[in-house]
Amino acid sequence: MKASETVTGYDFIDRQDPMASLINEKANELLLKLNGLDLQHCAIDDFGKQYFGDHHLGRRAYFSIASSARIIYDSVALTGKTIPQLCFTDYGAGLGTLYLLAGMLGFKRVIYNDLFPNWSENARIIAEQLQIPVSDYVAGDIGALIDHGKQNGLYFDIIASRNVIEHIYDLRRFYATLYQSGLTGLCYSTTTANYHNPAMLLKHRIYHRKMEKIQFRKQREEAIRKILPDVKDNILAELVELTRGRAFGDLPDAVRAFLESRPVPPVEFLGSNTCDCQTGVWAEHIIRKRDYEDIITKAGFNMSYTPGFWDTHYKYALLNGLTRLFNACIKMLGRSGYRLAPFVNVVAIRK
Repeated sequence: MKASETVTGYDFIDRQDPMASLINEKANELLLKLNGLDLQHCAIDDFGKQYFGDHHLGRRAYFSIASSARIIYDSVALTGKTIPQLCFTDYGAGLGTLYLLAGMLGFKRVIYNDLFPNWSENARIIAEQLQIPVSDYVAGDIGALIDHGKQNGLYFDIIASRNVIEHIYDLRRFYATLYQSGLTGLCYSTTTANYHNPAMLLKHRIYHRKMEKIQFRKQREEAIRKILPDVKDNILAELVELTRGRAFGDLPDAVRAFLESRPVPPVEFLGSNTCDCQTGVWAEHIIRKRDYEDIITKAGFNMSYTPGFWDTHYKYALLNGLTRLFNACIKMLGRSGYRLAPFVNVVAIRK
């Protein structure tokens, strides 16, 4: 997507219709708000300041807002309804711009969700400082969100996320739970874990191996030693590898099965993936289009899988020229452009 200047600023959405005009207007307003945000005097924790500053301010602000604008435009268009008719949920939101832009657009209700309460509190503080209304802040996983919906009589017309689904520990459970709840018609997710782009595949595999080496392998060693204090080194090494990608009760279950000489089912879609064995956090699936289709359709949804676009606001002009060329190629290739895209849009649509 090329950033073109208009009288009011950037064209974040390259469409010509009233909804695109509204989103462009509010996206430019959000960019101005973020440019004026005094993050250092914002009452959020230091990690939140660093994360938000690195990913959503300065040169990163345009791409962050553009990504959020496209998610909102495309997801609303898929419902066939208008923005004021819809409840919009930013799932696993962390600290980003999706819930902020949604809060400025006049949705019937905007819901913020994240697994961790401290992220929800940080997000609330930022929204209040920017004077952006958000209806609900929900901490917890998909079960917590569904419980919130049932308790408050809500229907989540759109559940959207940016770079979240690759981190969900059990994708089959996630989509099955979502479908069976009957509380949503559309789950629109983007993920940079694009298996079909060789560069993104290599990047994720390198990152997985790094995190496994410096953090998660040692964590599993400690967890296994608590279960088996006298475990021998050779058995420990085998168990540590056997339990990669397992968390919660899945890790001790695998250890018990191994000790009892029972077969241990492989971790589905494991690849180079690893995760925190206590919380499942940092699971980062990088899986094929056909795997997403199998997961989503077996849950009961239909699936759409489309390419994203490259940032064109890097520091160097040569790099921006190259990413504009990539974007032009992606647009020309249509739906098959995901092999060149830095991220993909994975959409589950109720039949």
